[in-house]
Amino acid sequence: MTKLFKNQNARGLSRRGLLRLAVAGVSASTVLSTMRLWGSEIDAVYSGRLLVNLQLDGGADVTQLCDPKVNMPRERKINHWADSDEPGQIGNISYAPIAGNAQLFERFGADTLIINGVDAQTNSHETGRLFNWTGSNAEGHPSLSALFAAAQSPDQPLAYSVFGGISRTAGLINLNRFDDLSNMSVLARPDVDPHTSRPLRAASDVDRSRAIVQSDIDRLLAQPNLSVRQRLNMLRYKDSRDGRDGLERLAELIPAPDEIEPAVDIDAGGYMFWSNLKQQMQGALMVFQSGLGSAADLSLGGFDSHDEHDPISDALFAHLADALNFFWDQAEKAGLADRILLVVGSDFGRTNHYNDANGKDHWPVGSYMIMERGATWGDRVVGLSDELHFAQPINPATLKADRSGVIPTPAHVHQSIRAYLGLTDFAEERGLGLNGVESLPLFDPFLSSSI
Repeated sequence: MTKLFKNQNARGLSRRGLLRLAVAGVSASTVLSTMRLWGSEIDAVYSGRLLVNLQLDGGADVTQLCDPKVNMPRERKINHWADSDEPGQIGNISYAPIAGNAQLFERFGADTLIINGVDAQTNSHETGRLFNWTGSNAEGHPSLSALFAAAQSPDQPLAYSVFGGISRTAGLINLNRFDDLSNMSVLARPDVDPHTSRPLRAASDVDRSRAIVQSDIDRLLAQPNLSVRQRLNMLRYKDSRDGRDGLERLAELIPAPDEIEPAVDIDAGGYMFWSNLKQQMQGALMVFQSGLGSAADLSLGGFDSHDEHDPISDALFAHLADALNFFWDQAEKAGLADRILLVVGSDFGRTNHYNDANGKDHWPVGSYMIMERGATWGDRVVGLSDELHFAQPINPATLKADRSGVIPTPAHVHQSIRAYLGLTDFAEERGLGLNGVESLPLFDPFLSSSI
């Protein structure tokens, strides 16, 4: 399997490592001269692999997406669409014939891995989100995206960007949370009014202020009697100022207000939902294009459909399919499509029958969709559930149905993704391994599940 590692500079020492030298007592002049010598490498645009988590908040009904179920005799009805239709099939992927599913898998099926029958072992939203996005149902573990950013681009100012959904860092790395793209404008150009694009002060005043601050930094660092802590704080401050050029790269990419993807209202049979998912995607791709980060979290909410489930599920999945088309189209235009791994999942699934309000309640079994352009492991379905959407055990080596095998959980999925992305050792060295959990060969292109 391919293992992807954080880019190292030619001397094998990161900016963070240089700061550790200062703590260890190495003189400021030595550290600063080293930073100047290698600065072009340290400040390089990040150009490695990219990770995006797309969280379907609330509990998406995967029997109406990628794990379709028809109605069984003498059992409560699981899907109304199955009264008059059968599951669709594109390549090896079976899908529910609603919303935009057919078009979604027609375009992306060859680049998609479906993992069905994943047991979140909970009906709690909080625990389900935690388990599905960190691989652990207990606090203390980072989200997959935070772990990836910490391994791949820890010195970049926007290494881990959160546009929505649950996020955990476990102290590995800072996160940057954006509610909309105007926040990104303020971060990139604090001297400019984000609403009018007019400077808040004269450029000459800004340049003069920066020169004064830089002079003060150099003067203080030249003092021989600075304590280790004082020297480290000054180096960190200088480090943050040195990242200004990178933020300028981001500022140049931020579109005009009328070119920012607007939030939309989604009419789900009279139930109204609001989504800025496309704007989240636009923001994440801008961060990636600027070379300032490597991981992002996105979210689409509304899937907690306890009432009138079908119109809600249909409308949200149609919006999801449209947004995924937008995402990959924009990634292609930005020259990023061949670097991205996209993971789509949810809190858990929904019950295998309707309640008295024509809704569906919480159900622990769900699915993941993992997408990558040109994936050798695409057009495959691993993991399985039975006719009533109960998770079934699979052989951990062959992935075939096996009564003595294991039922996949989010921990198994994360363990496998960590191995695929080369994160296993990085996590274990920091005490963040998923101990006792098998790494299933989910990305082996020659293995798939069958009953």
